[in-house]
Amino acid sequence: MNPLLQNAVVSIQLGLEDFASEDERRIISSARNIYSGVLLLAKEVLRQLSPPGSNDILIRTKKKAVKTVDGTVSLVGDGKKTIDRFEIEETFKQLQLAVDLSNLKRLAEIRNDIEHMHPQHAPALIQEAIADAMPIIRDIIVKQLHEEPSALLGQAAWGSLLDQAAVFKDEQDACRQSFDAIDWESATLAAAVEEFRCPNCSASLLRNDNPDAAVPSELDLVCSKCGEEADHEAVIEAAVEKHLAWAAHVAAKDGGEQPLETCPECERETYIVNEGRCANCGFELEETSCLCCGAQVTVDDYRYGTPGLCSYCNYKMNKAD
Repeated sequence: MNPLLQNAVVSIQLGLEDFASEDERRIISSARNIYSGVLLLAKEVLRQLSPPGSNDILIRTKKKAVKTVDGTVSLVGDGKKTIDRFEIEETFKQLQLAVDLSNLKRLAEIRNDIEHMHPQHAPALIQEAIADAMPIIRDIIVKQLHEEPSALLGQAAWGSLLDQAAVFKDEQDACRQSFDAIDWESATLAAAVEEFRCPNCSASLLRNDNPDAAVPSELDLVCSKCGEEADHEAVIEAAVEKHLAWAAHVAAKDGGEQPLETCPECERETYIVNEGRCANCGFELEETSCLCCGAQVTVDDYRYGTPGLCSYCNYKMNKAD
């Protein structure tokens, strides 16, 4: 076995042992090892695809031109430094390899926190990021290395990987299915459901335990990870904020309108401006156009002025009084 592949296998085996441990501290070691193992597996794929005599050019950061005795010029890998995750993902895309590495991003962010500062994610989030990476291991081994996973990783490690990934996926699917009957009443909230997190342990395994719930306000949220109940208003507020975080950043940078405002009814940061309604309590402005001049009525006009009037008309009315 090539030393690069051997290093990948050992890293994954150690990572899976750490992941299965009841010692919560070992989840940090698991994140390091699984992340490293996936990158090493991907590099092994590119090493095998590198042309003969190229010094594994596809995994080298530096390249140099060489001329053979017959005058042919070619590029070969130079030095010992190898490409990083971004370059690996880009090379996989360029070569149209049938492996999606995008689910490695969250684990990469966690690993960077661990290596450069300290863990900033709850153990449950680290476990989920590792679980997301596990299907990538299988895809690389089967689709690109054309190996039998149980033979390459060992039966114990492969069995552990299947068990952990399957258990998490089954629980995640069950949690998401508990929301199937909910009318989210908002396209933004419907998309933000994937950002639902337990306020207690940060796990994404929140389920709805109210079988009669039809709208968000009727949700009875319970975490399948820690068993704690969750306030649906707080969960919705955090999920919508996270879902619209990039839009809020762009608006702040470009001086545009923020996508979220504080709802004047429930006081949650869940009033979605472009939808004209609150994702949490469903509040909508009765009049979106000023009854006097026809100008647009904003949430602030409603909150601080007379319902149905824009700020200018409200000012004129009060001045006349």
